[in-house]
Amino acid sequence: MAKPPRQFANLAMRAIDVENINLPGAERRFLSGRAVMYRLPLSPSPASRIYTCELLVWPRRRPEMHVISPDLQELAEGRAIPHIYPTDRQGTRLCLYLPRLNEWQPEMRLSETFVPWTLEWLWYFEVWLATDVWEGGGEHPQDRRRRYGVSKSKRDRNSDD
Repeated sequence: MAKPPRQFANLAMRAIDVENINLPGAERRFLSGRAVMYRLPLSPSPASRIYTCELLVWPRRRPEMHVISPDLQELAEGRAIPHIYPTDRQGTRLCLYLPRLNEWQPEMRLSETFVPWTLEWLWYFEVWLATDVWEGGGEHPQDRRRRYGVSKSKRDRNSDD
């Protein structure tokens, strides 16, 4: 018997999913009808600061979560923040799962994946700020760009000479 085709959530379904979380202060905007942006105030614990996060969703593309404020780079005071991706967008783009292991699938609900994963990431970020040790596990995304045939990590080692 053949498998039924995978169901992909459209933007309207994604909007309903995230709105059902019912977070006070959350906002939703459709971006030119091709994407949905959710601005969410999230706090990983009652003692934590409130982070303004943006979840960007496109059809047939992996969602992205960005922390807009406070500025995580400023909070890190020059230290390299673990588990983030480079981005051209405002804020810091979080690494919440391993794409190559298909830990997130398009049929999964954002309210049950990206939002709790972001809260967990923020918790471990706050621990990292205090201890300089990332306790959240996972793998750090590597910058795979090369310049003149030399990897970034090798350039960084050579620049210390």
